[in-house]
Amino acid sequence: MAGVKQWTGADTCGLVIKSYLWLVCATAPATALVVWVVDNVRRGTFLESLGGAAGLFVVFIVVFAVVALGGAVVALPFTHVLGRGLQRVRSDLTHALAHAVLAGALAAITMQALLFAFEDDHWSWQYPLLLAVPAGVAAAIARWRFVIDGPAAVEKPHAAGLVDKSAE
Repeated sequence: MAGVKQWTGADTCGLVIKSYLWLVCATAPATALVVWVVDNVRRGTFLESLGGAAGLFVVFIVVFAVVALGGAVVALPFTHVLGRGLQRVRSDLTHALAHAVLAGALAAITMQALLFAFEDDHWSWQYPLLLAVPAGVAAAIARWRFVIDGPAAVEKPHAAGLVDKSAE
C-alpha cells in the first residue's frame, strides 16, 4: 500500500462536517424553497402565504439543522468505512458519487424509519426523497471540495499537470 494515502478518522470527521454544512446552509434551504414555491403555486396560494413563509422557513432550517446533526453523527462510521474502501480508487467522480449515494440512502432510510415510528406504518416515497436528494447533493459537493481542498490535493499537483516541472 505504499503511495496510497490512508483514510483517517480526521478525514472522516472533516468530510462529514463539510457535508453537514453544505446540507444545512445550501442544499436543504434550496430544496425547502423549491418545494414551498411549487406547492403554493400549484394550490394558487403563493401571494397569500408570502407573509408567513419567512418565519416558517427559519423554523424549518433550525429544526432541520438539529435533526441533520444527529444524521451526521450516525453517518460517521459509514463514511469512514466507505472512505477506507475507496482508498485505492483514483477517480474523484467515483468518490463523490459513492458518498452521495451513501448520504442519500442514509437520509431516506432514516426518514422512512421516522415515518414508520410516527405515522402508523406509512410507506412513502416523497418525504424520504425530499431528504435524500439534498443530503446526496451536499455529500457530493463536500466530497468534491474535500478532494480539491483536503488531503488528496497534496498528492495530486503532478498528476493534474498543475506544477511546472522546469521550475523545480
